[in-house]
Amino acid sequence: MALLGVCAWLAYEWGPGNETVNTLILARIIENNTGAAVIPITAAVALLFTLVQQLASGFTALAGFSLFDRTARASWQKLRGSRDVAPGEWSGLSWAARASIAFGLGTTAVALIQIMTTGQVGVRRHGRAVAASALLCSVIIGFIGGTAASIAYVGRRVDSLARPTRLILRVLENPLFWLGFLVLLALIHAARRSPQVEQNAATE
Repeated sequence: MALLGVCAWLAYEWGPGNETVNTLILARIIENNTGAAVIPITAAVALLFTLVQQLASGFTALAGFSLFDRTARASWQKLRGSRDVAPGEWSGLSWAARASIAFGLGTTAVALIQIMTTGQVGVRRHGRAVAASALLCSVIIGFIGGTAASIAYVGRRVDSLARPTRLILRVLENPLFWLGFLVLLALIHAARRSPQVEQNAATE
């Protein structure tokens, strides 16, 4: 069960699932709230939803990676990619690096980095780093949500922008748009990997 949970969170966070779900929720909130209250409501929902989600994924990852060494090492290789230097322990990173990892990869990546760089496992050992990254990510998403709501609020009140604003919101909250977006991303990823695979095969 723990392994399934880790794999599900990895697919959700390291793929476009996280961004898609957040955007759908925030677009729906902005669409259904037209007054000035839309700004703090959107920011608060974005922050709280992200915080709960990131805490759940991070602590699941800590428990799962501690039990499944092969999964941890395979995920570590994927995280590193072709880079010679991988991210270090959370306490030694700059705030810019922390924000980049927390926002870009989520707490599953932080959990994995902590385990692989320290050589130690356990929820208690790395719980503080995961909680800090979850809070940082939620603050960033909350700020983005509030900013998007502010732009929508202003756009609705400018005659020349009201119609385009409504159209953009309807597109963003349409699941078909995000399904097409996911398919497009998968195709781009496959197209980029194909020449690299052929090059590696040729060198071998």
